[in-house]
Amino acid sequence: MATLGLGGPVGVSFATVGFSSAVLVARVWEYISLESYLSCGSSCPIRSSDAFQLHHFYYGLVLILIAMGFLVVTRRRRARWDAALIFGIGSGLSTDEAGLLLTRIPYNDPLSILSLACVGVAFFVGTIDPAVRDGTREFKLLDRADILTELSILLVMAGFLYLDRPLITIVEVAGGASWACAVLLFTLFGKKHFIRIWTGPG
Repeated sequence: MATLGLGGPVGVSFATVGFSSAVLVARVWEYISLESYLSCGSSCPIRSSDAFQLHHFYYGLVLILIAMGFLVVTRRRRARWDAALIFGIGSGLSTDEAGLLLTRIPYNDPLSILSLACVGVAFFVGTIDPAVRDGTREFKLLDRADILTELSILLVMAGFLYLDRPLITIVEVAGGASWACAVLLFTLFGKKHFIRIWTGPG
């Protein structure tokens, strides 16, 4: 993973966190979605059968492309950390539905879970390798502004998925709360994080 230029040990660890978080949010969301449809009866909203209905697989592809674009054009360390997190999120969203959309196996089929596990292990190994090879000194560059800005990006992702097809009140509340927390964290800590990207060594 380090050869992909994800920003060293911190970058690949952020990519792993992004992947894991995206898979967790997507799986919880799909579980809540299914349970709500099993229990709502005739009051269920109509789920679209349109062939062009967007799945989080496609959201993931877009995020991967955006992240790769940033990784290609920037050499600033913190910008690459942000891009690595977005790359991990995109990879998690796409891998989560790859089996369903590309090979037509059921979403919760063991083969689908196995593919997620394999990619997750690859990210984990990709995190350990540069940390062992390059050391962990880079982690000392992280401060509260960096960590909480990355958390705000994860919360934006969570809120976006939960508001994608709101079915029940708790889903809408979870999505709204995720976005509200993201805005708060970004307002308080994002400015410092991005000022260092634009004006400092990154």
